[in-house]
Amino acid sequence: MHIESEQLGPLEISEDSVVSFPHGLPGFPQAHQFCLVAVKPGSRFHLLQCTHKANLAFVVADPLQIDPHYPLDVVQEMASQIGLEKDEPLAVVTIVTVPAPPKTPTVNMLAPIAMGIRSRLGIQVVLHDTDYQVRHAL
Repeated sequence: MHIESEQLGPLEISEDSVVSFPHGLPGFPQAHQFCLVAVKPGSRFHLLQCTHKANLAFVVADPLQIDPHYPLDVVQEMASQIGLEKDEPLAVVTIVTVPAPPKTPTVNMLAPIAMGIRSRLGIQVVLHDTDYQVRHAL
């Protein structure tokens, strides 16, 4: 499948790498199809690229690389309450904000994105009763 990315140019992806977000993402309710694309080999960052809008992509990171104690079990429970299977393996990412220098990048550890490996369904959840922040230092 051929898609365009404003950041990475033309991309070839497999159709089974596309994740559907039935409710879109907050602020982007019309964007439903995304795929994870490596920014560059070996990078800890990826793009969550919309498959039909070249200019819509989010820099994302694995929350366990930022905090090894990140509560993936809570993310799993919340995702299962809103449609994903309870025992489905998940890929979980957090959105990184990269402001213009001299400001430092931050990561949204409060609202991770959970994507079902089998179902290829995704949703952004909001953690409750936590000290994580929307602008967590990276």
